[in-house]
Amino acid sequence: MSNQNNINFNSLYEDHEVEQDEIELLEEDLIYEPFDPNLIRVDTRPLTIDLVLKRIKFNEIDLSPKFQRQDDIWTPTAESRLIESILIRIPLPAFYMDATNDNKWLIIDGKQRLSTLKKFAIDKTLTLQNLEFLTHLKGKKYDELPRNYQRRIEETYITVYLIDKGTPPDFTYNIFRRINTLGVPLSPQELRHALNPGQATEFLDKLAKSEEFKTVTNITKARQKRMDDHEFVLGFIAFYLMPYETYLTKHGRDYFLNEAMIRINKMTQDKLYEIEDKFKFAIMTAYSVFDKYSFRKIFNDNQKMQPINKALFEVWSVTFSKLNKQEAELLKQRKDKVINEFIKYIEQDEEFVKSISQAADKVNYRFQTIEKIVRDALL
Repeated sequence: MSNQNNINFNSLYEDHEVEQDEIELLEEDLIYEPFDPNLIRVDTRPLTIDLVLKRIKFNEIDLSPKFQRQDDIWTPTAESRLIESILIRIPLPAFYMDATNDNKWLIIDGKQRLSTLKKFAIDKTLTLQNLEFLTHLKGKKYDELPRNYQRRIEETYITVYLIDKGTPPDFTYNIFRRINTLGVPLSPQELRHALNPGQATEFLDKLAKSEEFKTVTNITKARQKRMDDHEFVLGFIAFYLMPYETYLTKHGRDYFLNEAMIRINKMTQDKLYEIEDKFKFAIMTAYSVFDKYSFRKIFNDNQKMQPINKALFEVWSVTFSKLNKQEAELLKQRKDKVINEFIKYIEQDEEFVKSISQAADKVNYRFQTIEKIVRDALL
C-alpha cells in the first residue's frame, strides 16, 4: 500500500521524549442542565474534635485510602503544624461530608486533616516536628502532651457541613465540585471516588495497574496521585457501557462518568471480567497499530511525541474493543493506512480537532470519524 503522506514510519517509532506533563488537558466541561436548589439539604453542624474522633474510632467516618487521593499528600511537617494550629487556637477550615447514610459519613473535603488527627490522637503514631511556635513540644506524641493541651484538641470546635438525606444523588457530585475550593482541590476523579466507594473504585484501580495500560500510557506518578489514570479507564468503561449516540451534552461529562461509576458498583463479576478482557484487548490493539504513539495526536511534519489525549483514548479504545481478533490482526497489517488517515484528519479537519479537544463537545463526530478510519482500513 502506498504511503500517501510520505511518512517514514521507521523514524516515527524511534524514541522521542514527551514533556513531563504528558496528559493533554481538555477544555473544562460546563453543566448545561441546572438543578433545583430547593432539593439540596445541607446541615451546618459545630462539632468538637473529640466527637469526630469517636466517629472515626468506631468506623463511622470512612477514611479509606481508596476513598479520595493518596495519603502521602501531606508531609510530617504539615501534619505537625495542623496540630500546632489547633493548640494555638487557629480556626480550621470547614469540613464537608456526605451524611445521607447516618451510620457511615463520607468525607469529601478535609480528609488529610482528619487523617492527621486520627494519626496523632487515635493511632498515636505522629511525632511533632518543625513547629513554629510551640517548639518545646518537638518530638512529642499525643500521650506526651500536657493534659491541658490534650483537652484543647478534644474540645476544639470545628464546622462540619453535612449533605443530608433528601439530596438527590445526581446532584451531589456537582454540589461538592462547587465547594471544592480550599487547599489542594480534589480532581474530578477524586470526587467521583469519594462519592462512589466500593467495587467501582477497586475495579478502576485494578485496570489502571494492569501491565497493558501502564505500558501504553506511561502516566507519571504525579498524575496517578490525582487519579488521572483512573479517569482514563473510566472513560473507556463509560462509553463501552453507554453508546456515544446516547451521550447527553446537556448533562456534561461529569454526569456521564459518575453514572458509569454507579453502574460499575452494581455489576456482576461476569460483567467485570468481560470489560476487563475488552479493555486489555483494545489497549494492545492500539499498541500494535500506533506503538508508543497510541492515543496521541500525530502530525506529518512533527515527530515529537504529543501528550496523551483522554478523548482519543476513549474513542480509539472503545472502537477497537468492538473488533474481533481477525479484524485486529488485519488492522495491524494495515497500520500505515490507519495512521495516514488519522494524520489527515488531525491536519485538515478543524471540526475533528475541536472534537478531541473538548471532552463533552462533538462526541458523536469524533467517534464517527475514528470508526470511519477503522472501517475504511478493513475494506
